[in-house]
Amino acid sequence: MKVALYTRVSTLEQAEEGYSISEQKDKLTKYCEIKDWTITKIYSDPGFSGSNINRPSMQQLIKDADTGLYDAVLVYKLDRLSRSQKDTLYLIEDVFQKNNIHFISLSENFDTSTPFGKAMIGILSVFAQLEREQIKERMMMGKVGRAKSGKVMEFNNPPIGYELDGDNYKIEPIGAGIVKRIYDMYINGKSISKIKETLNEEGHIGKKTPYSDSRIRYILTNPTYIGKIPYAGKVYQGRFKPLIDEDTFNKVQKEIKLRQTATYKRFNIKLRPFQSKYMLSGLLRCGYCGATLFVNSYVHNGVRRLRYNCPSTYKSMRKSGSYKVMDPNCPFKLVYAKTLEPVVINAIKNLAINPQILTESIDKKPDVDVQAIKKELEKVKKQQQRLVDLYIISDEINIDNISKKSAELKLKEEALKKQLEPFEEEVKETDKIAEFKKLLSKIKKIDKLDYEQQKYIVRKLIKTIDVYNDSKFKIHWNF
Repeated sequence: MKVALYTRVSTLEQAEEGYSISEQKDKLTKYCEIKDWTITKIYSDPGFSGSNINRPSMQQLIKDADTGLYDAVLVYKLDRLSRSQKDTLYLIEDVFQKNNIHFISLSENFDTSTPFGKAMIGILSVFAQLEREQIKERMMMGKVGRAKSGKVMEFNNPPIGYELDGDNYKIEPIGAGIVKRIYDMYINGKSISKIKETLNEEGHIGKKTPYSDSRIRYILTNPTYIGKIPYAGKVYQGRFKPLIDEDTFNKVQKEIKLRQTATYKRFNIKLRPFQSKYMLSGLLRCGYCGATLFVNSYVHNGVRRLRYNCPSTYKSMRKSGSYKVMDPNCPFKLVYAKTLEPVVINAIKNLAINPQILTESIDKKPDVDVQAIKKELEKVKKQQQRLVDLYIISDEINIDNISKKSAELKLKEEALKKQLEPFEEEVKETDKIAEFKKLLSKIKKIDKLDYEQQKYIVRKLIKTIDVYNDSKFKIHWNF
């Protein structure tokens, strides 16, 4: 009789039950030798869950069923075929029996060519499903227990500022300094987007890839930084040193809520109203030294006036440290808001007349199979999750081996993400153009809008403005 062997093991099962792919093959091969059966092909799915049949070798086994390649399928144990009752019955009844193929399980000592085997298959499938549910329940209990005991949960990606130390965290000095600085900047009034831009302009120190708005927000709201462990909607006390004191953390959460709850809608787009009071605050940079200009408000002849100055030219600013001083000999003088704001508004209005420059600014991307890369990335993430499950549920697993494998997967994940970066940027650029087109009708009459509406459009379209003496400037558009 021609026999096909099928073997499968997941990381978790290999550790708990103690039989590997090679051990299964050895036992099945010896059994075939005793029976004088001919092994025509061996199908193996290492590291794949039995919860479904979406496994490479399993799919090939199904494809070969109607070719006459084998007369029987032999497995070491029933749940090697599948842990799902539905899938097990599908394979036996709709694949094997349909093609006159016997199914034999070595451990349970039965095959579907006998009446007893046919009766037992349904019963054993039910127990296989029950076993899976029990494993899942034990895993969930293990995770909760781990969190309650103060053990870390983010095994694959420790938060910036920490690094893994066994089953705990220890402080990573460079990242820790960045985290503290992010909290300080936010408390002192900087928006999340401005914090992101500042850190990225400095080379995103402590991080391989540039910061995003979501990453900054995650850092500002992550209770890990006060020594807590968030899991399943609850927070538990950790066993590691906090980076941020609770008073500072709570103050930041209050500020985040304050900025969010005051939101309002303009142009059918949600807008956070916590912005600079003035239209160009935070956008202006000295065209000579690159420092961010600060606003100076004063009253002249009973009228409040605004002007922007370079901190490099003010001794008091150099001492306070509120603004970064680039060049003590900077030649910049000053610029009045009432002079600069109208010309910026006019530049935006001119942009509306010639919107095609937006689409012309997008570079063509190389011909790459994006879907294939995303599929491989998803596969890597599933492998990482299997390692996490194994690490959490068992206290006897060698942490060095797990860490080594995790590091390999992390490198592969980063390489795949890097391949996707050009296409993600393309999507972002397209989104920005789409948003610009939504605003186009408003932009054409921007000089007729009120100050708040003008400010909204300015801050949507402009990233920074380099300002020189005599009110000369250069706009860096946000697309």
